Amino acid sequence: MRWIVKIILFPISLLLSILTSFLTFLLSVGTAILYLLMLICVFVAIGSFFMLHDTKAAIEALILGFLLSPYGIPMIGAVIIAFLQGINEAIKSI
Repeated sequence: MRWIVKIILFPISLLLSILTSFLTFLLSVGTAILYLLMLICVFVAIGSFFMLHDTKAAIEALILGFLLSPYGIPMIGAVIIAFLQGINEAIKSI
């Protein structure tokens, strides 16, 4: 009976494996791009604070930089990928 369930769930497991691999690749590329944008935001914040004396713009740029950092938006993607991998491992362990 167990092997019948495994045969039925094999295409789903295969699809989840391919999807997590593709999403992991996209996450790594996206994280690299967002990291460069985060660096630009930090430099803009520093320049805005020291050269223009605009504290509000500097704080906004730092908040935007934090959201673009690996602890912001890319972390949401990492959590989604981990969730899909957990589902895949649960299917494989049946």
